Amino acid sequence: MTGAVAIGIDIGGTRLRTAVVAEDGTVLEQRRRPTPAGEADTLLAALEEEVTAVGGDLPVGIGIAGLVTPDGIVRYGPNIGVRDLSVAAGLEERVGRPVTVINDASAAALGEQRVGAGRGCDDLVLFTIGTGVGGGVVLDGRLLVGAGGFAGELGHLIVEEGGRPCPCGNHGCVEAYAAGSAIGRIATDHLVASDRPSVLRKLPTIDGPAVTRAAEEGDEIAREVLAEVGTWLGVGIASCVNALDPALVLIGGGAARAIAPYALPASREAAAARLLGRRFRTPPPIELAVLGDDAGTVGAALHATARHPATGGGQDGSR
Repeated sequence: MTGAVAIGIDIGGTRLRTAVVAEDGTVLEQRRRPTPAGEADTLLAALEEEVTAVGGDLPVGIGIAGLVTPDGIVRYGPNIGVRDLSVAAGLEERVGRPVTVINDASAAALGEQRVGAGRGCDDLVLFTIGTGVGGGVVLDGRLLVGAGGFAGELGHLIVEEGGRPCPCGNHGCVEAYAAGSAIGRIATDHLVASDRPSVLRKLPTIDGPAVTRAAEEGDEIAREVLAEVGTWLGVGIASCVNALDPALVLIGGGAARAIAPYALPASREAAAARLLGRRFRTPPPIELAVLGDDAGTVGAALHATARHPATGGGQDGSR
């Protein structure tokens, strides 16, 4: 395919996205299908079908939520129910071409840094806000993967010791306060603590989308909830900035744009107030990511080209 350098695949909890990607990040072809969950062979067969359908001999990059080793073993994939699955080696055997696998939020961070909101910025962090909170880190222009491949789990920075339970098993993680799944619980707490009127009181189910819609309609409690979410996110951002000193912080993921009008100002304020030496430095900008649903597939594809320059070109973009 003219201009294509790699195939990027984003394995989500419900959707599996496949894209043929050009060197500049342009998506040349895109496919979607439900994610097969629970069975390793079924997942590998689905990946094989997608790669075969695209054709050619392009390298394949895969992003998946969970803990992924540098050699492409998914130690824990919570969204699809797999454990210790060698996705890279298993798919390579089936399709006869190079396969790389990284965490999905790390893939998104690389995509944004190379061709998205972070283009031209060598040092950035990305928080992804969806059902959970993910993250990715790019330093000196290279994706940070860590010794075991597990770097970048920014959603599991602890912002309140002994705080709300997190699905990971800890308490007080960013994810427990800023994920889309947490917004409904925080809203319920606000309703219990106040007798002020709110359209949320009339709803049979209070979740993130309902709170966001209420905020857009002017509901004050809903707006306070999203501002609180932004504040907790800002606490986590401050820890990242203090530790890593990025030039830019990006917020992406499925819920980010909807909550941004209320959460981002609170995030900026909370982060700035907690920076080390805040009187002597300028906080990095905290901005929205721009690639949307394409971030994971584009980042995974560009990572594949970096890891396999003989077939895709470029230099190794991770460490």
